[in-house]
Amino acid sequence: MAYSVFLLLGTLHTALWTEPMMVYGSGRFREAFVAYQRVLIGYHWRFGVVLAVGFLLAATGFGAAGQREMALSFLGLAFAAPTVLYLWLVRRGAYVLLEPRLAAYGGAAYLALYLGLALLLLRASFLNEATAFLAMALAALLAAEGIRLRLEAGADRAVDPGEIRELHWSYGRWALLAGALSWVPGNLPLVALGGLKGLEAAAVFRAAYNLFMPVLHFQTALNALFFPLIARAVHRQGEAYARRWIWRIVLVHLVPASAYILLGLFAGPLTHWLYGGRYPEVASLFLWMLPWPIFAAFSNALEAWFRSLERPQIIARAYAVSAAVTILGLAAIGLWEVHGAVGLLLAAKVALVLVLSHRWADG
Repeated sequence: MAYSVFLLLGTLHTALWTEPMMVYGSGRFREAFVAYQRVLIGYHWRFGVVLAVGFLLAATGFGAAGQREMALSFLGLAFAAPTVLYLWLVRRGAYVLLEPRLAAYGGAAYLALYLGLALLLLRASFLNEATAFLAMALAALLAAEGIRLRLEAGADRAVDPGEIRELHWSYGRWALLAGALSWVPGNLPLVALGGLKGLEAAAVFRAAYNLFMPVLHFQTALNALFFPLIARAVHRQGEAYARRWIWRIVLVHLVPASAYILLGLFAGPLTHWLYGGRYPEVASLFLWMLPWPIFAAFSNALEAWFRSLERPQIIARAYAVSAAVTILGLAAIGLWEVHGAVGLLLAAKVALVLVLSHRWADG
């Protein structure tokens, strides 16, 4: 639940720095990307300090209230949040420069470092809510620095920080609204489930949710590559030419999503093996959630299109509808508990796809 709060604040960071970088770094600042990203990194660390202080204050408050688990979680996030967001920023820089291999190496380094540190902490009996996030912080920082040093190997040209600030705010204020609204369908069901039905119900939902993280992260990585490609095609050859790409992008996204459906045949043994039999309900929830990455294939492609055209306001309005569906449907959690939360997650994604598809069809 603490990590869901971090993701909400992470949308602010993504909207103001990472997402506009994908647009402007692929076009206007492509020849001066090293200097451009250096300015963004400076803004990032200022934001990171504010975020760390806020999480430390939250940890103090929860500690005073006797909520030890939440206090430790926010304490660890005070260190992890700035470095994880730093990793997000520099990894996206690799996609802007069409260097997905470098982003993959950075991701692999982060995976190996984090799992290695977590295993060491587990063996030493030091693994808890705080140290898990501290391991995340160290792994993210080392992986991010490895990527950044490789990205800075190119040419360096002067940029105007004032121009960057103005462009990012002009684009980012709508992206910020879209990001904040996107948090609602993605995280409110979990938070509401924990508040209405207890942390055990939230844990079951999250255990099922986690099984879809590989395919969703894979789709996100694909989108990070398609985003600058569309922006560059629009910049060079026009919107009409780039429009042909959408169905191809959807099909590429559908490949891992469709392959994932095969896992449904092994849902029972898979969930039993992963969770040691602790969450038997997850097998049926996994089957109910199988359409989710299919819907995500369409929403990802359409979001990449509108972001590349510098129209984040359309995405913000689509997420407003999706968020409204989520909020209006919260009664489903009270009636059907975890299954209600899953249904809410799917309904919100369908609403998002329908709105984006309608706007795309209108041109």
